[in-house]
Amino acid sequence: MINPFGKPIEQLEEEDLDKLIEAETSEGIYVEYKEDFPTHLAKIVASFANTFGGWILIGVDARNPRNVPTSFPGIGISNDPKDRFRNICRDTITPVPLFDSKLILKSADPSRGILVVRIPESSYPPHITRDGRIYRRNMEGSDPVGETDRHILDRLFEKSRHNKIEVKAFINRKMQKNQHEKVMFKVMCCPIPLNLNLIEPFFVPERISRFKRMARNIWKGTLPKNIRFEPEGFAFEDHEQRLEILRSGVICYFTPIPTSIKSIDRDSEPRQLEFLKYQTLQIALLRTIKLAREVYRFSGYMGLFVLKVALENIEGKGLDDPKFFDFYKTVPNPRCNYSDIILPYGFNPKEAKTMENPRQLADPLLGYIYRCFGFEALDTHTIARSDLSR
Repeated sequence: MINPFGKPIEQLEEEDLDKLIEAETSEGIYVEYKEDFPTHLAKIVASFANTFGGWILIGVDARNPRNVPTSFPGIGISNDPKDRFRNICRDTITPVPLFDSKLILKSADPSRGILVVRIPESSYPPHITRDGRIYRRNMEGSDPVGETDRHILDRLFEKSRHNKIEVKAFINRKMQKNQHEKVMFKVMCCPIPLNLNLIEPFFVPERISRFKRMARNIWKGTLPKNIRFEPEGFAFEDHEQRLEILRSGVICYFTPIPTSIKSIDRDSEPRQLEFLKYQTLQIALLRTIKLAREVYRFSGYMGLFVLKVALENIEGKGLDDPKFFDFYKTVPNPRCNYSDIILPYGFNPKEAKTMENPRQLADPLLGYIYRCFGFEALDTHTIARSDLSR
C-alpha cells in the first residue's frame, strides 16, 4: 500500500498534511478525502480492506474537478471522531477490518481536527457491509463499487483460507530442537501474512542502530555482545542465548532456563525435584513481547501477528513459582509428563495493539504453560508479574 506521507501514521503532524497539497495528491485507489463523516463510510473502509488498503482523511476540502485537497477545515472533536469511526466499522462491517487512526488537531482552532485513518489490505477478506454486499476499489475512480465477479469473489475467499492454513501450519510446526539437554525456552512474534518484508529498507545503519538500542535497553545489558548479520536480519548470539530481529518483522528469542534441585516436604516422604526458575521464563516472554511492540511501532505496523512459545527438555521437572508451590506437596506424582511443549494450539492471531500491555498478552500463554506442569486453571491470577527491570 502506498503511503502518501512517507512516515508511520502515529508520527504524523499538522505540517505533514500540507504535503498532500504540495504534491497535488488526488483521490484514487489508495486515498479518499471527506469533509465530514459520509453516510457510506462502511463501503469505503471495506473497499480498501478488500483491495490494496488505503487512507481516509476526514476534515479535508477536495471539492474540485481533480479531487486534490485545497484546505483542511477539520471536523468538530466534541464527539470523539476516533470512537465514531470505530463504532461505525464495528456496527456495519463483518468481519471488522484492521485500521489505525490519528486525530490531528488544528493549531489555529484546537476544537477541530483532521482524522487520518490507515486501512491495510486485509489478510482475511472479504469484508461485507450491512447491506450484504462486498465492495472493492474501482481502478478507474475513487468510489467503492459492489463486486459481483464470481472469479474475484472466489479469490478473496481463497486468500483468507490460504492465510489461515499457512498460519495454522506455522503454529503447529515444531521449532528446531537444540542438541543439548538443557531446558530451552523459545519465543517468537511473527506478523501475518507470513513472509512479509515488513521493515524496508532494513540494512540501513541508522535503523540497525535503533533496533540494537531497543533490544539492549529492554534486556538491560544482558544480551550477548556478539552480533551476527544474515540475509534476513541480524542476531545477538552466544553459545546458548540468541535474539533475532528479521526484516520480515519476526522477533525470536532463545534462552536456557536455569534449574535447581529443591526438597519437597510431603506427608508420605520427603522428595527432591528439579525445578525451572519461573522468573527467567516470565521475563524472557515479557521482554520479547515488549521488543516486538517497539519494532512494530517504529515500522508503523499495527496489523495481525501470532505469538508462539516452546519449552524443551522439561519432562520430569517442576516450576518453582512460590505462589503455587504447595501443589507439589499434595499431588501423587508432581512431575511434568511432557518432553517438549509448543503453544498456543490452533489459529488465534492478535492485533498488534494488544502489545500495549505485555502482561495481559503473556498471561494466557503462561497459563497454558502452568497447566502443562499440572497446575489448575489460574484465570483469577495475574501470572506475568515479573519485573522487566531485572
